[in-house]
Amino acid sequence: MKILVYSDGQPASVKALQFAAQLTQSLGADLSVITVRSETHAIEPLPQVGAWTDLADFSQLPSGLQVLAHARNILSEEGLVTGKDKVQIRELPNGHFFICQDMAGRSIPFYVCFGHILETINHEIAQHHYDLLIVAPPNRGRFHKMVLGDITRKLVLDAHTSILFVRQGRANSRFIVCADGSVAAKRQFPMLKMLLPAISPALEFVFVETPDTDETTVQTATHCLEEARKWVTGCDKPVKVHYLKGEKPAKVISSMAGEDAVIVVGASLRHDVYRRLRGSLPIQILSLAAASTLVVKALPEEQPGDLFDPDSCKDAFL
Repeated sequence: MKILVYSDGQPASVKALQFAAQLTQSLGADLSVITVRSETHAIEPLPQVGAWTDLADFSQLPSGLQVLAHARNILSEEGLVTGKDKVQIRELPNGHFFICQDMAGRSIPFYVCFGHILETINHEIAQHHYDLLIVAPPNRGRFHKMVLGDITRKLVLDAHTSILFVRQGRANSRFIVCADGSVAAKRQFPMLKMLLPAISPALEFVFVETPDTDETTVQTATHCLEEARKWVTGCDKPVKVHYLKGEKPAKVISSMAGEDAVIVVGASLRHDVYRRLRGSLPIQILSLAAASTLVVKALPEEQPGDLFDPDSCKDAFL
């Protein structure tokens, strides 16, 4: 699994880095760290490219590299990165980077890039094929969202990989999976297969029946939940299944999750205009939930019949 974690140096980013460290350690994943500066190279002083730089005194570094040095310190506190302070700054076409080592000797690149945040992140995703982007965007008031735009909504709509929005839940929290048997819901299972070794509590599946839900939808969801329960049980993992009722599924799921949880939801493939004007279930949950939310955007790589096979799941633990 390849993980990209974004940090802007703000307090909220610490949670994203801590979550990324926990997943990287549990899954043996490949991790990269990125910060994006909206300015150009000319705005910040140039670092000493090629020279060995001491991160212990990062106040002397350009602002973008200060953010990365702070991120490296957080990962070190989490026991992921070795304690060596000196790194070699190298050039990128649109920024700079340095590389640290984790405790297993794997490389962790730290990138500072200049440009538009969404375009830059999508460029990195396309170049390095990340499976998961981890971010912790700050909560903004309605005025700031109108003036500056809502980066959370932009990422849900336009980022080119699955995204974990970190709020209160952590890697060892409850994972609550929204499963109704739809294409969007099935999209979650290949991601869940990768994440299973890191999930310690019971994996919880939930379906919310609304007053206008038709019988076919209920039957489809029931079948999906039962197959998912068998799959997780066959992988020797605890599982819970919740059948709930309510007028607004996003509100019911957010209330059920509370704060110490990770809500998992598949991205909608409804028409773009519909998603932007009315909002999909992931956008609705993100606007309500205090818990962390994982929005799975990747297309399923396996048929459900193959995925719901205990042998395919157990391979993840080998």
